[in-house]
Amino acid sequence: MRELVDLWVSVQTWIFQTFVAPVIFELHLMEWFESAFNATEIVMLGLLQIVVISLVMRTFEKRWPLERSADNRLMRVDQVYTVLNKLGVIPLAVFMAAYPITQEIEHLVRVMGFVPPRIERIVPWLHDNALASFLIYFLLYDFAAYWVHRAQHKLRWWWALHSLHHSQRQLTVWSDDRNHVFDDLLVNIVLVLFAQLVGTQPEDYILILMIGRMIESWSHANIDISFGRLGGRLLVSPRYHRLHHALASPDERHIHDHNFAPVFPIWDILFGTAIYDDKHRPTGVDDRTIDADNEKGWLGQQVRVFGRFFAAVLPRFRRA
Repeated sequence: MRELVDLWVSVQTWIFQTFVAPVIFELHLMEWFESAFNATEIVMLGLLQIVVISLVMRTFEKRWPLERSADNRLMRVDQVYTVLNKLGVIPLAVFMAAYPITQEIEHLVRVMGFVPPRIERIVPWLHDNALASFLIYFLLYDFAAYWVHRAQHKLRWWWALHSLHHSQRQLTVWSDDRNHVFDDLLVNIVLVLFAQLVGTQPEDYILILMIGRMIESWSHANIDISFGRLGGRLLVSPRYHRLHHALASPDERHIHDHNFAPVFPIWDILFGTAIYDDKHRPTGVDDRTIDADNEKGWLGQQVRVFGRFFAAVLPRFRRA
């Protein structure tokens, strides 16, 4: 394992010194030197995720598809989302917008004298158990992401953004990254601040994001796989998450308001939003206005959904 880590760091250093550092020097952006080195790793991790999705997850989808009539045009749009997100283009834009906000909040917290309570201080034995410590931070992150996800469905203005993710008619392993840029910005700000609040270290946070998003990509797969009665209650499966994307019907108007958990179903179980019934339902939205997102490409969807968000917020401005 140590050899693999050393190899990874060596490749990261070579890429940074060969391609990234010269650009930073040329543009006189030395204050971004450390951040750029970390960004290099994020791009490498993104490439690794794309390879796993393309070569492993897609193999399962092609061999055992749940829906055999796939619209390649819809899937190609989701592939654009995945490439932009995994290679850091969208995360970079989100980071540039969110960084001043999170830094200002962190500064105010420091001025007030608040020190994030590292879990290891509360449970000292975790100092000697890195894996257990990491799993606890992962659970805390997933707990926060669960409630953020519920807010995306509950708040009208946030649903106007998040509905883009649900408008996809045919789920595939590429569908997880189908989100509006402003939605990504809001989610990132909340989760980064939460991570800082509970004391998650940056290196743990990056690893949590990578593992979590790989699991989420798999949970969107066009394949009917569950992890059994016990395993399905420990980890989100494609069958479990597919219900969250189910097309509403007269008998199940709010079927998509279930199975919110990104990685660990325990949160749905504890808060009464879990459904395990093994039914096969079509996916998408029953709102024609939202479903029309599928007629657009990446840029068209971004513009269209921002208009939907503005329309949801505008009445509040008028009342004010």
